[in-house]
Amino acid sequence: MNLCYVLEMDKDMREIFGSIAGGAAYKFGLFFHKKTQSWTCGSPAKPVKLTENEAIQKAEEIRNDLVAGAEIISSFGPLNSTADYEQLYKQLEHISGINTVWRMKYYQMLFPILFAPFYGQDIQLDVLHFLNQTPSEIPFIRMGQIALFSKKCNIPGIVFGHIGGRSTNHNNKSNDSETNTLSDKKHKLHYWMYTVFDDTSWMECQQKEIMVLGMDDIGDYSQYDSKESLRQELISTYDNSTSRKNQALMAWNFANKLAINDVIFAKRSNTLVGKGIVTGDYIFDDSRQEYKNIRTVKWLQIGEWEHPGKSVAKRLTDITPYTDYIEKLITIFTPDELDDVDTQPEVDYPEYSSADFLSDVYMSEQDYETLVNVLKMKKNIILQGAPGVGKTFTAKRLAYSIIGAKNPDRVQMIQFHQSYSYEDFIEGYRPTENGFTIKKGSFYKFCKLAEDDDENDYFFIIDEINRGNLSKIFGELFMLIEKDKRGIELQLLYSDENFSVPPNVYIIGMMNTADRSLAMLDYALRRRFSFFTMKPGFNTIGFQTYQDSLKSDAFKKLISCIKQLNSKIAADISLGEGFCIGHSYFCGLTAKTATVRTLTSIIEYELIPLLKEYWFDEPEKIIDWSDRLRSTVK
Repeated sequence: MNLCYVLEMDKDMREIFGSIAGGAAYKFGLFFHKKTQSWTCGSPAKPVKLTENEAIQKAEEIRNDLVAGAEIISSFGPLNSTADYEQLYKQLEHISGINTVWRMKYYQMLFPILFAPFYGQDIQLDVLHFLNQTPSEIPFIRMGQIALFSKKCNIPGIVFGHIGGRSTNHNNKSNDSETNTLSDKKHKLHYWMYTVFDDTSWMECQQKEIMVLGMDDIGDYSQYDSKESLRQELISTYDNSTSRKNQALMAWNFANKLAINDVIFAKRSNTLVGKGIVTGDYIFDDSRQEYKNIRTVKWLQIGEWEHPGKSVAKRLTDITPYTDYIEKLITIFTPDELDDVDTQPEVDYPEYSSADFLSDVYMSEQDYETLVNVLKMKKNIILQGAPGVGKTFTAKRLAYSIIGAKNPDRVQMIQFHQSYSYEDFIEGYRPTENGFTIKKGSFYKFCKLAEDDDENDYFFIIDEINRGNLSKIFGELFMLIEKDKRGIELQLLYSDENFSVPPNVYIIGMMNTADRSLAMLDYALRRRFSFFTMKPGFNTIGFQTYQDSLKSDAFKKLISCIKQLNSKIAADISLGEGFCIGHSYFCGLTAKTATVRTLTSIIEYELIPLLKEYWFDEPEKIIDWSDRLRSTVK
């Protein structure tokens, strides 16, 4: 038994010190590859074989780094604040891979009072946000931040691993979009198509009320921190002749996305054989001879039905987005207990207030109140402004602040472009296997959703609203979107269906005033919208606070220069305020990342190209202001 094995596989160690299971052995920097019978380092994509002497040398380097790090930590002195951990980290930065999960776990085992047993980004951020702490950007420091809180409250750090239903056995989750966090909403009902393996396994599934999946050689799916680590293990375990993306997605979904109450349609080839609902969490049963990966399912109906059209070939497929397909499947089966399943389970969303909006968006409170009042009064508004003033960023948060929660089910965003049409927006004919059928567009579906929930407000956001052919896209809706025409029905072009825009639907459009390639908005549309001009937020309290937090003289000089540049642009008769440079170009930095190199990149690759477009016929202005911008970071 070696150190790496204990760190990753020992069950007792997992319970006490947390898990780092998942991924490939390459993460340890050195391992003996069973298939090639050679010492190996590098990565799955670029493996490097080592001689025995090279492996010994590599192992000594790793050991020396571990010992050196332990000596630095033990001799550092008291760690009573985040600043202390930052100073410690500065002394450890030279050690290779200090932020890799296995090294962090090693030091946590040596110094359990100084570091909390959480190594992955998601779980660290979840815990710190839950504790109302500002997370460091450094994973190693975040372990210390959690430990500080644990020590002050006299609560064992491992307790925090159960926040939001987590346990430390899964605390190495990476920043994967499928990974749950404290702020995530509860699961929404999904529909899945499951292809059974053979008659024998399907009979067992019916008798034991389960569904199974193979790929047993890679072990427990839940030990992997992402689809990518699953994929790498599949390649390493089986072969690298294919990308293994489909198998990785299938395994990831089976263990992580499939949820209790989800609906399962089972099929064999092109024949439907059953329907059920998921009743339990993922299980890896190592005592089984095969198909060790299990989910419990209540099979509501068993039999044989003809599948409508061509079926998917994959073993497990999320078919939730294909509503027409789901409707066809549901009609095939007779009504049963599935009708009692709550298809709209109660969902808890994170609260989002006007204070949250003003914290996120660099806008004055007065402007925010004006914006909300204008939108509620007109029901349709266009946020217009120069590049980088945060129009898209603002739109969703404006909707959430009025809703009072970050509820994505009541907010939809689309983007107009030259090819966008009435057929995409409202309805139109689309080809099918048997000819053509009328398909409903995004705005039609959204309005029907809002119509069924008339006690709540819904927000439809259109990015780049002036890039589309508006008369072509809106058609007869030009009239229906007016405030006093809401609820009035009009016959649609293709289906002859009577349609209306519900009173609880608000439309928010965005328009870049600096885009000279676009024509003016159609007057008929302009008359039906209010216009709110968003300006650079450099003088807002929020931006000033953000600027002070960076503690960067170069940043302050650059912003001062930008303000002067904006005054020049606003006074230019060929440009004007609509071409001023917005604050978004400078957002998202921290005291650590607001370096001269970062600011130089913003100047060279974002701002100067913009000036070249603005003053393409006045090269002397381009040279003058380019030099001024560059001088701020020298």
